[in-house]
Amino acid sequence: MRMNSDKKWLKKKAEQENGCYVSVGGLVQKLEQTGAGGSNVIPIKHAFVRFEQLARRERGLSLEEFAERVDVGLAELLKIETEERHQPAIRTVHKIAAFLDVPARKLMALAGLLQVKDTEFQNAALRFAARSARVEKLSRAEHSDLEQIVKVLCER
Repeated sequence: MRMNSDKKWLKKKAEQENGCYVSVGGLVQKLEQTGAGGSNVIPIKHAFVRFEQLARRERGLSLEEFAERVDVGLAELLKIETEERHQPAIRTVHKIAAFLDVPARKLMALAGLLQVKDTEFQNAALRFAARSARVEKLSRAEHSDLEQIVKVLCER
């Protein structure tokens, strides 16, 4: 089977899928490169990093302890938290999702591994990421923010 990479066709398909939770997958890359449809795909990986950090801190776990409990390499978690352009491994996101008891598919979307076209989900993730004050212990607001994003992640 030959992939259709015609710009008009890709744009038409993306418009047909507008409002769907997950977009045309790998073909979206072609749309983003052509400038069509890119406005619907908002990077939200910062929300994933913040979620992972707050969830870990809420449990009182160091990065090393979290890596051990989740059964993920410490180097991988350190890269997730410190390297802006690091793409987490699918396996890592699945393990984190299982440990934190949230749906893996939505956490993958939060990590930027799936292209999300659900604007409500995107907006919730961006609001969550934007409220990033560093403190050692979770404040009531952070705890509330964490609960809100868990609720969004767990909605079916």
